[in-house]
Amino acid sequence: MGAQTRTMPWGLFQRIADDMAAFCPEAHLGFAFTEPLAWRPLGDALAYASALGLHATVTTNGLLLPKRAAEFAVGRCRGLFVSLDGSAALHDRIRRHVGSFARAVEGIRAVAALEGAPEISVFCTISEYNVGHLKTFLDDISDLPLKQVGLIHNNFVTPAQANEHNMLYGAAYPATPSNSFESDPTTIDIARLADELADIKGTTWPFSVTIQPDRTSEADLDIYYRHPSQFIGRRCHDAFRILMVDADGESVPVHGRCYRFPIANVRDVGLEGIWKHSSIEALRATLTEAGGLLPACSRCCGGFGT
Repeated sequence: MGAQTRTMPWGLFQRIADDMAAFCPEAHLGFAFTEPLAWRPLGDALAYASALGLHATVTTNGLLLPKRAAEFAVGRCRGLFVSLDGSAALHDRIRRHVGSFARAVEGIRAVAALEGAPEISVFCTISEYNVGHLKTFLDDISDLPLKQVGLIHNNFVTPAQANEHNMLYGAAYPATPSNSFESDPTTIDIARLADELADIKGTTWPFSVTIQPDRTSEADLDIYYRHPSQFIGRRCHDAFRILMVDADGESVPVHGRCYRFPIANVRDVGLEGIWKHSSIEALRATLTEAGGLLPACSRCCGGFGT
């Protein structure tokens, strides 16, 4: 399963935004996953959402940010989240695009200089490639006008986890291995990571630094990366508060890392119809019956709740 188009039609976006304003006006509208800055109507969409009183945010790799910075002015966007993997050379190597770090930084500065600029945060996924370089990364971006920098432990599903999950839930909620091929989280040097995170936590930064989940000791990191079937949270709250709509209007429970199964198209039943759809209600019921999490949820960001 997956979206049949990478570009959401303008009319479909309007339908979603109008439905939000009517059904859940306090909810946040997030543009994410498929690079939002590659979508031509993004600026108009932010203005439309703002006119409806919606709280809109954008998650981006920053590559196109310098060209589109002006579209974030006058309060149209409430939060800009930029994904970076490390300092310039390391980020460019991981992204396989020379100059991508510099363009993201240029875009951050350009947006921050605007009237009514959004709050800007940077998020960095911890991997075997950037362990040992995270503090240098924070030092390098410490002069940027950031509200927060989040260091995120890798979300992943190993082949063994997927097999274990599918034996129990594969018919309704199939799982596949993820983030365990080109990058293998189980190979992370946990002793080095523990030392580096302790150093980071003991340093004063000009922005808030968060670690998600807050696992920093060598013992906790060993459980997280070497024993991924062991739950560290108790339940998924995201299935009860987040919904994703693909570019073609098909709905996805929670977000792109969650289980993919047929639900409905927002064109046919509207946003409220998706939220209350029997297929999503069934997933929520299954999570509750299982005690809060399914086997493949153990290293998903939604699975760290208490």
